[in-house]
This record gives sequence, structure tokens and C-alpha cells, in this order.
Amino acid sequence: MSSVSRRGFLAALGASGIAGLGLASDRTRATGVARRNAESLGSAPFESRDELAAFVDERMRGRIGDATPGASVAVVVEGGPSLVAGYGSANVEAGVPARGDETPFRIGSVGKLITWTAVMQGVERGVLSLDEDVNAYLDDSAVTVPETDDDPVTLRHLGTHTAGFASALDPGIVANPDALAPLETLLAEQRPDRVRPPGALVGYSNYGAALAGHVVAEAHGTTFEEYVQSEVFEPLNMSHSTFAQPVPEDHPGDPAAGHERDGTGFTTADETFVNMRPAGSTTATASDVAAFVRAHLGDGAVDGGRVLNPETVEAMHDRHHVRHPAVTNWRYGFHEYGGPDAGLVGHSGATVDFASRLVLSRDRGVGVFVNYNARAGESPAAVVDEILAAFDLLPSPARAPSAKPGGRARAETVAGEYSPTNLPNAGPLHVADVLAHVAVEPAGDGRLRTTTAGGDAREWVETEPYVYRAVDGRDVLAFEVDDGAVTAMNANSDPTGVHLPVPFHERRLLTGSVVGGTAAGFGLSLAGRVGCRVRRGWRRVRGARRDDGESDSGGRNDAESDGRGRDGTETDRRDRNDTEADG
Repeated sequence: MSSVSRRGFLAALGASGIAGLGLASDRTRATGVARRNAESLGSAPFESRDELAAFVDERMRGRIGDATPGASVAVVVEGGPSLVAGYGSANVEAGVPARGDETPFRIGSVGKLITWTAVMQGVERGVLSLDEDVNAYLDDSAVTVPETDDDPVTLRHLGTHTAGFASALDPGIVANPDALAPLETLLAEQRPDRVRPPGALVGYSNYGAALAGHVVAEAHGTTFEEYVQSEVFEPLNMSHSTFAQPVPEDHPGDPAAGHERDGTGFTTADETFVNMRPAGSTTATASDVAAFVRAHLGDGAVDGGRVLNPETVEAMHDRHHVRHPAVTNWRYGFHEYGGPDAGLVGHSGATVDFASRLVLSRDRGVGVFVNYNARAGESPAAVVDEILAAFDLLPSPARAPSAKPGGRARAETVAGEYSPTNLPNAGPLHVADVLAHVAVEPAGDGRLRTTTAGGDAREWVETEPYVYRAVDGRDVLAFEVDDGAVTAMNANSDPTGVHLPVPFHERRLLTGSVVGGTAAGFGLSLAGRVGCRVRRGWRRVRGARRDDGESDSGGRNDAESDGRGRDGTETDRRDRNDTEADG
């Protein structure tokens, strides 16, 4: 496998939220917060943009230069002060600062939300149905979905990652834009097998998202890129956004470069490209993402530009698939965040050298988006969580309960080794599946202990039969048991898949053949943080603009403005190294 393929696959791990059970303390929180009432909409701890900007500046100050050289941030508050800002450098070698309303970043799988929005437009217009066999829309296409099950694959299955495809995480990362294939050709030639009935289990699939984008294009008689440009980006005035690769030279803004760790600093990385465009080729500014967030926080319209009717927005944000009632589940394209009752939804994104996180609360009218142009340290999720916590949107860690009667027997029932549905269990990438196995063992008094291939251990206490909370209160495991046998294990912190029992003869952790051996040899973090380098080449530096000044605003680079950004979001844009602007 080429280094580009390895890095692309690892990027997909991050994009899908695969972090290994219990490894991601900075990710989603446990359950326990009721949904806020509508009358609290817009309530915020910040009385002005200056207060909000100062808070975010402080959060970013320690991250710029450590976790990433640059960042693009949007905090959208309906009825309150909002912020769009860039921090640090868009390109360290060219000396270009990152600007929230001018610098497009690769947003990775957060762009899937745009794809699912396009699907819902088709449903709203009567061109598509969530419950129709997708093959009905592919009569004139070389792409078909094999009819290997009694039930057909539908757009509802694609939008909840329950189509039953074999793991298809790799979005087809390439280093040469000439290697980008037509979407129809790619989908026809790289179709994964159907390995389970549709609607049965979640298994995150870039192929499924790309197929949905192709269905949109086929139904409207155009290309996916052209459709999204005219039907989503233009109505929302997202003028700096595109799915096109490479970003056209005449496209507004100078796209941020991805970066790799180079000793104690960062170096500009080679540009890479995503073959399955609807699954994650999007480039967008924080200001553009803020406009998209406003449409989903509200009634589908922003400043007169409408992408969805209010009823369609509500339908999209209804729950469409339940893994288990005790853990995070799926809306249409959005997954729940924090817990099934936290009132938060969102998505993560990762390309080879970019990482992003978007979370919003429709009940409170708050959305937070953070985008890094490196994947060399802490993920953007940590900053997002700190901002959400300031709005009192994150569930607090719950106190571990006392032991339950019958808990010891249930702990024995669920003991075993588990493998995720969102990783391949065969082929050259099978090692990633093996390294994502989780061992579950009784820990006494009805408790459980989970151990990953990297040796990370965590203890869990039962809260109700076969549902366990981590002793630190920040995650939940829920087992599905049928006639005394476990059929699936669900983690609240990872809505992108479920873990299935591993047959005894295929176990690796409980036999000790991986822990301390294979995992250590590969040095692979299950969060996908691996620094495989791509060959130098295909680097493109556009519109270099030098900025050598220092700032006391956490590295924020946005010029002062009392107006609204292009998306209507009030912005605090004070740049210590630039002239005043009107926005």
C-alpha cells in the first residue's frame, strides 16, 4: 500500500470518529442532560463579541504552534454575539495568516452534512425519497447496488450509515490530481460488498456518502459539484466554498495548506485529494460554515437565501436510526453528541493534514466549528468542548452508581473481545481492525474492565442491566443481549459503528498476541494520529501574503469590524497586523 493510501485511511479513521474505546477523554461526554427549552434560545454567558472573542482567544493561545499552526473558528449564537476568526498561519512556509472569512480550509467529513442537505432538498422537491431503493435513481448510471438482501438499500440507510456495506473508510486519497477519477467510474469500480441487512447496524461508510451524492447528481441531471454550488453554496452566500479539486485558481480566497510536524514546529505538507468527493473534498471558510450552521439552527434560510423548508429541517434533525437508547444515535447525516438526551448533534472531519469538528444545539441556537490545518496533536474536539461547556451545553460527568443485583453474572455474560463494524476485517488494512479490538473482562462487583490493543484500560460500573458508565462518568457502554448471548456493544463516544463479538479463534487481545506486540510495533494510536509522510510534490502556494507580526489575541488574525460577515454572523475581526476593514 502506498504512503498516500495509508495516510488517507488513517485520515478516515479520524473522520469517522474511531478513537478506540475509552481513549478519547476530549471527545463526547456521557448522558444525563435534558433537552433545553425553546425559551432559552440564544442565552449565552457572553454579553458582547469582545467577551466571546477573549474567551476563544484564550482557548486557542495554547494550541496554535502546538496542536496546529493555524485554525479557522466559528461560534454562532442565534440572538447573541457570534464570532468568526482565523488563528495562526494558513501556510507557514509562505507566511500567510489564517483568516476566518477569507481562508478556506479542508473541512473533511463535515462536508458530508452538505451532501445530506442536498439529499433532503431532493426529498423536499419530490425528486428523491428516503425509502426508495437507490437503484431506482441509477437507471442511467454505471453504478448499481447488488440485490443481495430482501430489503433494498435506501437513502435513509446511506444517511445513517446502515446500508450494510463492508467497511469502506478510505475515501481514495491521491497525491496527484490527475489520479482523480470520475465519481461514477469510482463508485462502479470500488463498490464494497453488502455484508449485513440494511438498517441492521451502523458501519461508517465514505462509499455510502459518495453514492448519495451521485444519486443527487443523477436525479438532477448534473454533476454533484455543480448541484451543490448552485443549490447550497449560492443561496447561503457560501462564496468561498467548493467541492472542486484542486481548488480553482480563480476561486475566492487563498486555501490553507496542510501541515506536518517537523521537530518542534510545522512544515507545509504536500497537497492531497479525495476521490470520493461528496464524502469529504469540501473546502470552506469558517464564515461559510457559519452560514450553513445558521440555516440548520433556524428554518433553513439565511438572509433571504433558503436551502430547506422549516419542515424539512425538522425532519432532517429527527432521529432516523437507534443503535441503543442509552447511547448516541443518528439523525439524518448528523450524529448525536454527548449523549442521546444532550440535545447536541454534529460531525467530525479529517483529511490527511486537516481536522475539524462541528457541533450544534438547535434547542439553544448555538453552533461551534473548529478547523485545524494539521493533525499532529490534540484534536479540535477539545476546543469545541470547552466552548460548549461555557454555554453549559455539555452533560456533566455522572457519579458512578453502586453495584446492581445480578451484576456479576451479567459481567460474565458480556466478557469477551469485540471488533468494530467500521473497519475492514480482511485485506491489507485488516491490521487496523485488529488494533481496534477491545477486550472486556469482569473487574469484580459487577464492574467491567476494557483494554485496547495499545494497553489502555478503563473501568465501568453498571447503571442498568447491560448498560455501563465509565467510572470517570464520561462515557457509556451498552450491550445488546439476545437469549443470553451478546450481539453487539455500543459506545456512547463513538456513534460511527458498533462492536461485534470476536469468535474465540480470532481473538487477539485476550490471548496476548497484540498487546505489547503488534500494536507497539506499529506505534499506531487508534485516533489515527500517525505521521506517515507523503512524497514531496504537488505543492501549491497561492497568493502568499507575509505576516510577521505578533498578536495577544491567541493568534487571531481578523481585522476589526462592527458589521456582519458575509453570512450575517456578527464577527469580531481585530488583527494586530492589518488595517481596519468594514467586513
